[in-house]
Amino acid sequence: MSVLGKNTEAGLKELLTANAEDHMRLNAASNYFEKIGDLETARELKDKANVELGHFNAIFATLVKYEGLKGLVNDMAKEETEQHVSEYTNVANAAKAEGHDDIEAMLCAFSEQEKGIAETLKRTRNAF
Repeated sequence: MSVLGKNTEAGLKELLTANAEDHMRLNAASNYFEKIGDLETARELKDKANVELGHFNAIFATLVKYEGLKGLVNDMAKEETEQHVSEYTNVANAAKAEGHDDIEAMLCAFSEQEKGIAETLKRTRNAF
């Protein structure tokens, strides 16, 4: 297995995240346009979301090729544990401080789900 250069690896991982975010946002916007009856815009956005998903899958496959699946799962487990759970908690605390109890409750529930995702990833990486 060849090794990626440091900048190439970092760039691919940033692009992977950006494509995932773009896919989700375009897909969500498409769903809302569909709900309001603008089916043409919904279809257009869904098509673009699928392009982003294709980019994501190609970059993910490239990272697996160079880093191996175990390496990617290890990265995902670490990120989920260290970053995502704390981010949900931080934003939940900010929402509560600003009087948005409904948002705090939602994010606290999501944080618990993120912990479950982290635990699954940890078990998955131990399967290697």
